[in-house]
Amino acid sequence: MIKHLGFILCLLSFSFLKDKQGFVQQTSCKGYYDKELHLFVYTEVDEMPEFPGGIAKFYRFISNVPLKGADKESLQSVVFPTFVIDASGHVKNVGIYQKEAKDYTQLDRNMIKLLQACPKWEPAQCNNKKVAMSYRTRVTLCYTN
Repeated sequence: MIKHLGFILCLLSFSFLKDKQGFVQQTSCKGYYDKELHLFVYTEVDEMPEFPGGIAKFYRFISNVPLKGADKESLQSVVFPTFVIDASGHVKNVGIYQKEAKDYTQLDRNMIKLLQACPKWEPAQCNNKKVAMSYRTRVTLCYTN
């Protein structure tokens, strides 16, 4: 009887430890601490942030950028906006990838202004927790007559 009780306790302990190990799973999320924003910003997450209505609506939203300052001779301009979507879904720290503010074109400044007025996103998630995430995209604006 005592042997059986000891065996059952051993099995229960093993099951408990196994469940506890599953609870403390390692995450695949990666990121960095942003000193300017004073928060941890993820670059890889379990669930990507989502613009209200999806990515197609986001591109429709940013297609409203005023084209003043665009290079119309080339018939298209490419802008690489970068920003952080914080854990509450607000867009912060908007900039242009690999450019300093002093080098922004008028089109870059128009894109930044538009993104700063961006509606609230559904934030990224890591381990079922809402987190801030760095987001970068490519926008190609084509001109027609």
